[in-house]
Formats: sequence, structure tokens, C-alpha cells
Amino acid sequence: MPELPKESPCHDHVIGLLEQRIDQLYRDGKAIVDRYWKVIYAMENKLPGWESKCRLQIRCIVKGNSIRADWTEIKWYGSSSKGDRNSIRRQIIKPKDSYGYTLSKLKTLAPEWAKEIVEETETQLVGVRREASHLVKAIMYIKHARTAFSEDISVEAGDVP
Repeated sequence: MPELPKESPCHDHVIGLLEQRIDQLYRDGKAIVDRYWKVIYAMENKLPGWESKCRLQIRCIVKGNSIRADWTEIKWYGSSSKGDRNSIRRQIIKPKDSYGYTLSKLKTLAPEWAKEIVEETETQLVGVRREASHLVKAIMYIKHARTAFSEDISVEAGDVP
């Protein structure tokens, strides 16, 4: 039986490459979100009153190797004339086992002028979420393979796991 190498030379390298791709995906997602906000702010500055403001907010964050691009709805309450107008943020739920939000739901929360940018943004973010999800799974499987490799080396050396 051929002798196994004593070290795992490629596992960490492959994980590093996958993490680099996740970093690039995060930058891509952040650029998509930044473009959304640029369009929204430009339009909101042209339109008078809070009634014409977009109620949809999007953010792109990374925690560890996981990328999240989440939509929230802003609900306003109180009176602006009395000075007690406040907002609450409500997370919009993404359908289970889906990489994207329901476009029809997002569009119902967006003013007419924002529907196109909302659809463009979400359509682009679906690809980012999908690829990131697969990369995270690949990293987990490679870590399992590295652990199995280490256990095989220990058994071969006479150590019992």
C-alpha cells in the first residue's frame, strides 16, 4: 500500500482560494448595494415629502465566510408636524430554500419610480447569494476532508482517535 504524505499541503491552500472568491463576491454585492443607494438617494432628493421616499432598504454584510444581502422595510409612525415621526425597520423574509426574495413582494413595497432598480438589484444579488452559499459548503467539505486526512495519518501512526 502506498505511503500517505504526512502533511495536508493542499487543503488550506484551496480553502484560502475559496475565501478569496468569497471576499470578491462580497465586494461585488457591496457594489450592487451601493449602486442601489446612489439611485435611491438621487431620486429621493428630487421628490418632495416623506411620502415619496422609498420604504425598502438593502444591506450587504459578511460574517466569517457567509455573505448576507438582506432587504428591510421602513415603516413610519407618528406625526411629522408634531415632530414625533419615527421609523421602525422590519426584516423582509426570504422564501425558504431560495437565493432570492419574491420580486412581487419587494415591488409592492417600492414606489413606482424605484421598482426597476429594486428588480435589478435583487436579480443581481441572487447570483451573489447562490455562489457564496456553494462556496461556504465547499469550504465545509474541504475542512471535513482535512480532518479525515489527519485522522487517517493518526491511525497509520498508531494513534487511536
